[in-house]
Formats: sequence, structure tokens, C-alpha cells
Amino acid sequence: MASRKGKNQLYSCCFKSDTMNEIFDRLKCSSTQAKLYLLLLDLGPSIASMLAKRSRIKRVTVYGALEGLVQKGLVETFSKNNVSYYQASNPEVIANLLDLQFEEEQQFNQRAHQKIQELKKIGQSAEKHIIELKGVIRYYEGREAVETLIRENLKLPDKLQYCIGMSGYYALQYAGEWKDYIQSRVKNGMKVLSIQADTAANREYKYRDKSELRETYLVSPSMCPDHAELNIIGDRILLYTDEEKEALGVKIINKKLADVLKKLFLLAWDRTLELEKREKKRSD
Repeated sequence: MASRKGKNQLYSCCFKSDTMNEIFDRLKCSSTQAKLYLLLLDLGPSIASMLAKRSRIKRVTVYGALEGLVQKGLVETFSKNNVSYYQASNPEVIANLLDLQFEEEQQFNQRAHQKIQELKKIGQSAEKHIIELKGVIRYYEGREAVETLIRENLKLPDKLQYCIGMSGYYALQYAGEWKDYIQSRVKNGMKVLSIQADTAANREYKYRDKSELRETYLVSPSMCPDHAELNIIGDRILLYTDEEKEALGVKIINKKLADVLKKLFLLAWDRTLELEKREKKRSD
């Protein structure tokens, strides 16, 4: 059996150990509670007044610290001759508590990583990729942001949209929202004048002109963009592309610039109409 002197030395070494201090920190024990647990382990069952004397800690502080240790399961209490005694629980309890804490930390880390992934998704949302400069120029980065730009058209009071290119069609088709967008635009009474490349897909697009409140002219694919689009609506100019890795868009709000582009569009519109009439004459 270890001598009292040897036990006291062991107690002193444990109390001064950095690892032991870290253990009690992890168990959320104060330095007073750590000192009392080690003292009880050294002395065996003891009354509070003796612990206060041996530890040189005020008795009222000892009582509070012991109550906390009892609640944590590190100290047990019993009565003998109507006197309350305290004794340290088997150190194996500490190992069990640390194991339980480790499992809880692992579970928390898993939940935390899941939430962090959700936060990343929020950080990559369309709104985070929309930059506005003085309310005049708005820059959209990423496919979701471009889709937001396209849908913003529906909020405008204007009843006429000038359109060159099919980027918006492809973007909303990709998102499965084209039909809803068209229904909303038609309901709002916004007509579209559209110049598009003469492709099989765009001929099908043109075939739906009447039901989708649109008028479309088709031109040689070499003269018209396919995966980029220009819209002019009121005093707004919208330029965007839906390419997945390079999807971006710009909205410019300026009446003079919009008017210049409208005139250029109408020149192209008239020229396209002439070309279409020539083609009809040749086919006849």
C-alpha cells in the first residue's frame, strides 16, 4: 500500500500536471473542483470542513464546488451519523465522461460540416453574385444570377421587348421555367420583337410566336448569336450569356443608351424584313 507521503506526492504531481488540468477543463470543472476531486481521491471519504481546511479554500466555496462535482457524477455523497461525507467517484467515470464527450463532439462536427455546406450554398446563391453600381449598372455572375436577371423582366411595366439571341430561352429551359416565364409575360401583355439565328430549334420557337405574344425573324446563324442575348426594355439594356461555366449578365439603366440600341435594333429589324421578302420571292 502506498504511504501517506507517497500519496501526497502523487496528489501534488497530478494537481500540477498540464494534462490533468486539460482533462478537468474538458469536463468543465473549475480549478477548485479539480483540486477537491484530487484531494478526495487522496484522502478518501471526507467532510466539507476538513476539505476546506486541507485545501485552504473557504467552506462556502467548497460546498458550491462539491455540489457541482456531485451533479457531474465525479463525487458521491452519503450521510454517517447525520454528517454529510463526500468521496471521489472511481476515475473510470472520468474516462467514460471523456468518451461520451468525444462522441458528442464527433456528432456535432458532422452536423456542423453539414451546416457549413448549406452556408456555402447560400454564399453561392444568385443574390450573392449580383453587384449593383450606383443603381445604374448591375452585374450578374453565375447561371442562377442570370436566371434572376431574366425573371426581373416580368416586373417591368413596359409592353415591348426587343430581343436578339436565345440565351434566355436556353437558360430557362435548363431551369425548367420557360413555360412559367412565357405565361407570366403574356399575362402582363409584354410583346417581343425577336431576331434569331435560322436553326431548327429557332424555327420551332418562331412557330409558337402567336401563342407566346411574339414576332420573330430568322437570319443566317453567322449573323446572330446563339448562346448570348440582348434585350432592350424601356430604359433598360440587358446583355447576358447562359454558358454554364461563363454565365454572366449586365443590366444598364440609361434611357439615352437604350434609345440608341432600339434604333439600331429597328434598323436590323427592317433589314431582316427585306431579306425575308427577298427569300420569299426567290422561293416563289
